[in-house]
Amino acid sequence: MPFHNVGSVQLLNCARGQATTISALQEFARKPENLICLLQEPWCDRHGNPPTMPNFDMFTPTPTRPRCATYVRRVPGLSATTTFAAQDSFLGTTITSLQQQQTTTFTLYNLYSPGRPDPVAAILPTIDLPTDCLLMGDLNAHHTWWQGPLPPSARTSPASHTIANWLTENNFHLHNEIAKPTHHPRNGGQPSTIDLCLSRGRTTQLVLTLAIDHDTTSDHSSLTATLSLPSNAAPQKAQHCWRKANWESFASHIQAARMDLSNLQGAEDTLRAVTNITQLIHEATNRTVPMKDPRRLEAPWWNQNLTFVTLGLSRNRSVGVSKG
Repeated sequence: MPFHNVGSVQLLNCARGQATTISALQEFARKPENLICLLQEPWCDRHGNPPTMPNFDMFTPTPTRPRCATYVRRVPGLSATTTFAAQDSFLGTTITSLQQQQTTTFTLYNLYSPGRPDPVAAILPTIDLPTDCLLMGDLNAHHTWWQGPLPPSARTSPASHTIANWLTENNFHLHNEIAKPTHHPRNGGQPSTIDLCLSRGRTTQLVLTLAIDHDTTSDHSSLTATLSLPSNAAPQKAQHCWRKANWESFASHIQAARMDLSNLQGAEDTLRAVTNITQLIHEATNRTVPMKDPRRLEAPWWNQNLTFVTLGLSRNRSVGVSKG
């Protein structure tokens, strides 16, 4: 009997803020059920590189100064491949979830339309659209389909009509709650709904919920889609056997890197050094600490979704004890 695991895909326009970008990634990585993070207008260092994250693969449409970036967690059975990239703002990644006898594949589009809807309206017809896909992004398009009645100061541009017509012709399903704003201009302007989540094909059935969170340090809300990914049984997670670690070899590996931390200048250098040190520690661990053989499943009916529920209960219990 197949079970269903759940995983989250989150979208946030960071408005090029350094603190917003880094905190969004760190908070996303904290929960194991968060699988894919889509950032738009991420902060980039002076070399034009957005932040990397341990245990995540990063995909961008351009090598430097991308306006969107997709982070995919490295977990057993989950893989990603870039299948579409245009300019610095449009990215398509094919996601494959392989668990036991079942495979789920869909293309995830991370689309950011800079400043106005015209760029994405021009790029959409060029996409060789697959049957199953999830499209998320700040399209900068005002339309009654997702925003409801527009205020007198707003109007639906020809490009916005083009986008809505293309989505309709290609049978996309809108997951946003109509008229629920996702952009809150810092200049006091009228909030609007421009960050969208749409799907088509069998992917629509995978989307269980869409949550919009206004509690961000950006002027955009985050969108989190919870997906149902089928599997026959929960994967067994490999673990390191720490009692058999070769700590002398571990220390030698760290020392051989000869990492110089004496000339760090500013926050960018410090952040890059922290990332490099973390990656070095992971690499040294993988080389010098053997893995345990996976244990036999005592409860084959257990799945990853139950693990997430258990972790949530444990966190709530800890909070209750600390407050009591």
